[in-house]
Amino acid sequence: MDTEEDMPRPDELQDGTMAEVNALRDLLSQIGDPDAAHDAGVIDDDEYVERKARKLAYTAAVAAYGKGEAPDVDKLLEQMREKVAEPSQTETNTANIDYLMMTVGGEQ
Repeated sequence: MDTEEDMPRPDELQDGTMAEVNALRDLLSQIGDPDAAHDAGVIDDDEYVERKARKLAYTAAVAAYGKGEAPDVDKLLEQMREKVAEPSQTETNTANIDYLMMTVGGEQ
């Protein structure tokens, strides 16, 4: 059974939350801009997905902490990996156009 001495004080909880937020912000600054790095050819597709997912997850976690919530960062990261791995609407449209051009022909 927890005693009063074992329970963290509110300022200790606040310090822990602030430490977590500061760590997430530090990680965000280290990630940089995955879109620019990928466009420049500095990172491959797999690294892009991982960096983009981390950036989105950490940003969502910082926002949740700002609202007073305690997010599950690992769960957010897994959700963002799935989201980033899905093709964008532009990629889908391009693939559809390429397919039509290949099957119907480009010039008529």
